[in-house]
Amino acid sequence: MSAATPTRTDAERLLRQLADPRAELITTTSRALFESEALAAAFQKAGWFATRVDRAPVFNKVTLLHAIYQACRFPAYFGFNWDALRDCLTDFSWQPAHGYVLLFQNLELLQTRAPDEHGVLLDVLGEARDIWAEASGVPFRVLLATAA
Repeated sequence: MSAATPTRTDAERLLRQLADPRAELITTTSRALFESEALAAAFQKAGWFATRVDRAPVFNKVTLLHAIYQACRFPAYFGFNWDALRDCLTDFSWQPAHGYVLLFQNLELLQTRAPDEHGVLLDVLGEARDIWAEASGVPFRVLLATAA
């Protein structure tokens, strides 16, 4: 991928990598591509639900669950606990799409400040990926921005 200005080709290449429902849960990309119009357009064109989770700092379970609730537009009945997170991440009946990707710019803040919650989050996200892959072959992925 180009270091300066990401291109549509860069975005499409990343989308193809994310499209395998059985691939690794987490993929990293340059901050430039992460924030690019080309990537947003590629997700939209492919019919994916792509949402930026950590627009505000996510540093514990409360801030994390609130950020995901808002980013994913969860229903009002969301219970703000790990079971409710798993249930909503494996449903998305209110947001049908050909694929789902949660974008995190600063997930390392959660890992540093609340390593146990970070571990539980990764477990829940991994379960969601597996459930989507087994039930319908729909990809569910996490995209992280790197510093470079």
